[in-house]
Amino acid sequence: MAKDHQIIQVRGYQKILRVLFLIALIPICFYEISSCYSLSSGQRNLGEGADGDWDYVGPGGGGAMFCPTVSPHDPKIALVSCDMTGSFITYNGGQSWRMFNLRGAVNFFVFDPVDSNTIYANSIGLFKSIDKGISWSLVCPSPEEVVGLVSKGDHAQEKIVTKDRTESSVLALAVDPANSEKLFAVFKSDGLTALFISNDGGLHWKKERDLEDGIQNVFIRPLSPINDRTIFVTGKNSVFVRKNGIWKRNSGPSGVNYVTNYSAGFNSKEDKFIIYAISGKGYFNATKELLGIFYSEDGGETWENRQGGLLRLHEEGAAAPEWRSISTCRDNPEVVYVSFNNLTIDKQTEAVGVAKSQDYGQTWELSWIDQFSNGKSFPAANFHGGWLNERFGPGWGENPFAIGIAPTNPNIVYTTDFGRTIKTTDGGKSWQQVYSNKLENGGWRSKGLQVTTGYGIVFDPFDRKHVFLLNTDTGLMKSFDGGESWESATRNNGIPASWINSTYWLVFDPDIAGRVWAVMSGTHDLPRPKMWRTGGIENFKGGILFSENAGRTWTPVSNQLREAAFTNIVIDEDSDPDQRILYACAFGKGVYKSVDGGQSWQLRNKGIRGNEPLAWRIERRKQDGVLFLIQSRRSEDGSIGNEDDGVLYRSDDNAETWQEVKMPSGVNAPTSLIMDAFDSTHFLLSAWGRKSDGKFSPDEGGGIYLSQDEGKTWSNVLVEDQHIHDLSYDPRNKTYYACGFNGSAYRSVDGGRSWTRIKGYNFKWGKRVEIDPNDPNKIFIITFGGGVWHGPANGIRQTIEDIKTPKLAY
Repeated sequence: MAKDHQIIQVRGYQKILRVLFLIALIPICFYEISSCYSLSSGQRNLGEGADGDWDYVGPGGGGAMFCPTVSPHDPKIALVSCDMTGSFITYNGGQSWRMFNLRGAVNFFVFDPVDSNTIYANSIGLFKSIDKGISWSLVCPSPEEVVGLVSKGDHAQEKIVTKDRTESSVLALAVDPANSEKLFAVFKSDGLTALFISNDGGLHWKKERDLEDGIQNVFIRPLSPINDRTIFVTGKNSVFVRKNGIWKRNSGPSGVNYVTNYSAGFNSKEDKFIIYAISGKGYFNATKELLGIFYSEDGGETWENRQGGLLRLHEEGAAAPEWRSISTCRDNPEVVYVSFNNLTIDKQTEAVGVAKSQDYGQTWELSWIDQFSNGKSFPAANFHGGWLNERFGPGWGENPFAIGIAPTNPNIVYTTDFGRTIKTTDGGKSWQQVYSNKLENGGWRSKGLQVTTGYGIVFDPFDRKHVFLLNTDTGLMKSFDGGESWESATRNNGIPASWINSTYWLVFDPDIAGRVWAVMSGTHDLPRPKMWRTGGIENFKGGILFSENAGRTWTPVSNQLREAAFTNIVIDEDSDPDQRILYACAFGKGVYKSVDGGQSWQLRNKGIRGNEPLAWRIERRKQDGVLFLIQSRRSEDGSIGNEDDGVLYRSDDNAETWQEVKMPSGVNAPTSLIMDAFDSTHFLLSAWGRKSDGKFSPDEGGGIYLSQDEGKTWSNVLVEDQHIHDLSYDPRNKTYYACGFNGSAYRSVDGGRSWTRIKGYNFKWGKRVEIDPNDPNKIFIITFGGGVWHGPANGIRQTIEDIKTPKLAY
């Protein structure tokens, strides 16, 4: 649920942003349940980075974040989640964050109101931590009922498989205000929704009543009878209330079909339980809807629209604003915050930000207001920076998706948006970002909130302190201190504005200092099919750039070509340095070749199938210059043997013609190819699994394959992981690396015949392992939404594992 699902124009900036079983005859893909779900604490310290010896590389932020949740016991402890599967916890008020991973995106956190050590997080199942978020165990479904997990599809999304083969999810959860063992949860199982109650911490559940679909929250009135709690269950346009043991359904605000967001709190002095709700067309509801900020103090029996104080600040006759999220303080519900967008404060000026009320929404003040007028942006005067604002302005992050208020202190508030987590500790008088630190040299370093997607990290061969990060959405980043700090590398330096979103590849000339080529595009996340699933690829933007000063300024050199999402560029290192031969992949166009250092290009598609070849990656064999091309798969339906298959090609004549190389049986989605530097016949191929029938059947045809005869025959050397994104190689110690979307990175020291998981790396969506040119015992792991990890090439022997690698059973 972020901009990775669509292309959105925001304030003049284009951003393309961002969660086995088969019986008897076929294999089931399952995980070691005891290790995965029963994690013991003791190896990880509070407030550490990725996991002790692992560290993060990058400026921080840069991706959509959600669910800010503050501990009721200690406001320095807070959590946020990312739609790219990572979750984060801080123990020091946002000065630093630690990432953890629960196999998918977390859609809510709940702190136990009694036990300060207990936290719940809902991902592909409901998880529980009893050590303040250090380790996590599965609560629902019960671990005893789990027989495995299946990882399927373009994002290797996981499903828990239980003995009864049902698909279930937790829609909402509340813990009794006086009893940690009593849980109230709304489950959706095989299409049916109901409230269940547990009196033993989730070990056993009893159904309370059926509910309609679209449930959002469960609220408990604190001073209601302990043995007969008053319960409020909010739905898309209703509130179900149990009081004195009797249930009734109260309608939502009159005229509203879909409530975007609810929040609730209890004023103990006035004995008032308040529910707030917002509605209207906006980011979370694209349909026409009545606009409102609603207040109820009787459980939804009556509602009052209290948006009037805000609308008085809105230009009469202008298009309606958007109320994106609402949050009140649990113990002080008279204080309420609303995230707003498109508030037209005069005929030339629109504003986004956060409004605050201290009298139950009767009057409002604009606590944080970013303004946009005549093509210019003006960040709020009381907002304190961050590199995203510095580079892109406030329109990049927009107004908050979500607002999290400290339950006992309405002055402490966290917000999350398209790229930032932001905090106030003085009730909104001032706001400060908590995702990045600015160093004395002007560069930025992550605080641990790593939510960027990348394609690589590249060191200047003539200056190892000069490094590039190849990012998507935030574009190319640069460092001049060996990766200690970062700044944007796309600002006012010749790169077309429509190309800056994603840098897919960058390569330095090995012989001439400062000479570098890069391919960039306005389309992100390739080769994921979601990017062309609805709109096709014809209008993808992007091109090829050249620099003679190590990337300080750039010149587009593909202007004579139609724009495309260029994804790879390769140098023929044996060619004349003054007339370099180059090859470039244009996704949907094919292969281009230059014989004059990139000044001119010619299409070289002879032998390549399809009208829109999804040319992804070219590899050049060092021994003889033979080229190999990866063409990505177009289909998603599990079919094979048709024109939508991915293809592996070979060219023996410098791309003049291409011939198909036979791939392993059952494989139609090659993702990368790597050749042994000392044995030209030794190939390793990675592949992405294709869909199989059955909702719990694993993908097939993925993994890693070995050929010792130039691709004439293949053997599967890694079958348990069906979603391998990339292979890489370190010639210094003859070690191969692999990484993919099943929460694992691997290494092989025997030519790829066997693979060992790199322990301690736990991000769900991994893309590529890059070697550290300064230390053969260290690696970088590039991820799809979790930034760049840096750590021991051998992994960590003793560590808590958020995610364990899958095992194949028969």
